Order: sequence, then C-alpha cells, then structure tokens
Amino acid sequence: MQQESSGRSPVLVVASYLTVYVVWGSTYFFIKRSVATIPPFAVLAIRWTVGGVLLLAIAAATGRLRRMPSAREIASAAALATLLLILGNGMITASERQVDSYMAALLTSSAPLVVTLFDRVLLRQRLTLVRVLGVVLGFGGVALLLYDGQSLASSLDVPVLLGLAGVLFWGLATSLGHRFPVHGDNTVNSGIQMLFTGVVSLAITLLAGNRPAEIAAAMSGESLFGVAYLAVIGSIAFSAYTYLVKHEPAERVVSYALVNPLIALVLGLAVGHESPKPLIAVGSPLILVGLGFMLYGERLAGWLRRRRAAPAPDRSAGP
Repeated sequence: MQQESSGRSPVLVVASYLTVYVVWGSTYFFIKRSVATIPPFAVLAIRWTVGGVLLLAIAAATGRLRRMPSAREIASAAALATLLLILGNGMITASERQVDSYMAALLTSSAPLVVTLFDRVLLRQRLTLVRVLGVVLGFGGVALLLYDGQSLASSLDVPVLLGLAGVLFWGLATSLGHRFPVHGDNTVNSGIQMLFTGVVSLAITLLAGNRPAEIAAAMSGESLFGVAYLAVIGSIAFSAYTYLVKHEPAERVVSYALVNPLIALVLGLAVGHESPKPLIAVGSPLILVGLGFMLYGERLAGWLRRRRAAPAPDRSAGP
C-alpha cells in the first residue's frame, strides 16, 4: 500500500492512532455493558444502523458517493457483512452476555492467526516458518487463557464456543474479503455493510419476539450509554482508521491489533472488576507474541539476515 503524503497532518496521524487504539480497545467493555439489559441483536441493530447511516452521510458529504454502488457491489457488501458483522461480530456480542469483555477481546485478537490458516487452506498461500511459529504461539496462548484450572474441555461452554465461532467467521470473511467486488471507496463499502447488518439484526430481534417498547423499558442507562458509544464513537474510530490507511504504512497501522487487547484487558480487570483466568499472565502474552510474529516476524527475520550478510568492519587499519 502506497503512502500518500498529500493532506497528511502529523497531529491528525497521532490523534487517529490514539482514537483507534483506545476506542477499538474499549468496544468490548461497552459491548459487555450494552448486552447486560439489551438483547445482543438489538445492540447490533442500533450500533450498525447508526454507524452505517453516519458513514454513508460522511461519504456523501465528502463527495465519495459520486459513483453510486452497483447491484453487484451491494450484494458483495451484504455477503461480507453477513460473515463479518452478523455472524462474526454478532456471535462475539452474544457471547459477552456471559464471557468477560477482556476474554472476548483476547479471543478476537487471535483473528489474524485464523486468517492465516484460512489463507493456507482456501487460497493455498505459503506459510513461512516465522508465521507458523506465530500461529503455534498464538493458539497456545488461547488454550492457556481458556484453561479454567481443571480441564480445557470444561472451559469450552456455549458462550465461549459462540465467541470462538465468531472469530472463525471473522477470519473467514477477512481471508475471502478481497475476492468480493465491493465499492472502491472503503467508507462507502463499510457504510453499506453496517447498514445491511443493522437492518438484518433488527429483523432478527423482532422475529425473536423482542418488542422495541419492551427493550426500551428494560434498558438501563449504562446499557444505553454503551450502545450509543459503540454506534457513534465506534464509527468515528473507523473514520480515523481509514485516515491512517490512506496516510500511514500498513505495517504501522496494524499495530492496533497488539494494542487493543491490552486496552480491553485493563478496562475489564481494573474498571469492570472482571475475574482473571488462572493462566492469564501466561496466555495473554503468548497470544500477543504470536500476533507480533504474524505481523512483524518476517520483517525482523529479514533484518537479521541482512545483519548476518553484511561484511564485518575491517579493524586492522589504524585510526
């Protein structure tokens, strides 16, 4: 991805990184608060409808909708939204009714590991030794994190399995995403996906027998604030992300995948008073180290190879 220098502001770059780091890292905490009194798919309906309308409004105001999406592009965006947001994010959101927010964040942070496996199985992409090491370390960390002190099998209850299934769907959508003919503008494409997810989630909520008046009556102020935060602040964070994609190197932008779980971990344990897992001090770092190998391991290996190949300085000559 080529970095564009036009319109780049150092202040906006720093502000965008901070926004993506903090806001995306805090979404799991606010999902947990939202689903406490709001059905999960109602949370999705509110969050993604508001987010989709907001992004499409931004796209229209900035001239990005000069070319309207074709029917094929809309269908592709809907297919991706089904995998990525309805099944992926939807299952993770549903799991947080009983799974701690920091756990959901750490499980989701393993998504790049899942993407690598899908790329290998479905797209026949070659796996380097460094990436294999990252996958092994990362999934080893997930296994340790899930261990409840008795057995791994007893840790895999329905909410945890829902979260893991969500990560699998998210990884599948990410792996196959570039094969879908979507609209060329990322904000337009994301707005369509969000709006589609919001409409479908509303239909699922109504079909499940949840009436809007009953949801509103049972909704706590904390849950209302949580879903509003996800819908509005989360969408602003996405705009910050698209700014970074345009103006920053990709290998620097993806650093959010390492920072977000740490933010979620601090919020969940320190603010949310969630219960730490027995092996969290070992499992969490292993996941992040594995992810680090996935994102930057090949660059580090290349740097080490160049260091070894560089000629040794001649120390025989005098000063």
